Amino acid sequence: MVEIDVVEEGLLVGRDSTIKAKSGETVIVKGDVEFEGDCKILSSLHAKNLIGLKGGEKIHVNGDLTVEKSVSLEDGELVVSGRLEAEDVDVGKMVKVGKGLKCLKIDVGGILKSGGDIDAENIGVGGTISAQGCVRGKKLSVGGTFTVNGSTELDKLDVGGVAKINGGKILDINVGGVFESVGKLVFVRMSVGGVAKLKVAS
Repeated sequence: MVEIDVVEEGLLVGRDSTIKAKSGETVIVKGDVEFEGDCKILSSLHAKNLIGLKGGEKIHVNGDLTVEKSVSLEDGELVVSGRLEAEDVDVGKMVKVGKGLKCLKIDVGGILKSGGDIDAENIGVGGTISAQGCVRGKKLSVGGTFTVNGSTELDKLDVGGVAKINGGKILDINVGGVFESVGKLVFVRMSVGGVAKLKVAS
């Protein structure tokens, strides 16, 4: 295990590494953090960019993850126990956050799971999205299923399979299979290939 506080430039992390903050609660890297394999970070992390070099890296952050620009983990997994903030997130397999995420754009090949809110202008996920909080953004596209416990506010929702939401405001809805809203929903346009169940706000 490596204990560090502040790295003035970049940080190259070897395979199967464990990192924690030496004195405070956050490891601060003023440059890029590059991973050669799986890594556990036993504290919060602040960095300029987060990059997986070889593909398939599993990165676990036991705290908050704040990235000034982008997260790039090809075929990788990112698990954050706290909150995730970045401009651009591109992860191959899974992103799981405990307390919500905020970014401009997020692309996940498989699963996006949030224990809080999801705030992102553009959200693209190949498999499933689930959020315990609210979902806010411009465009959300998911190949499989979309479930949200809080309200949903989007300009465009595109779901290949099943969408189950708790009301909100979505201007344009396109669902291939089943669409269900248990809360009151405001919308302008809706196209559902299978079954639609909804409460419409008066």
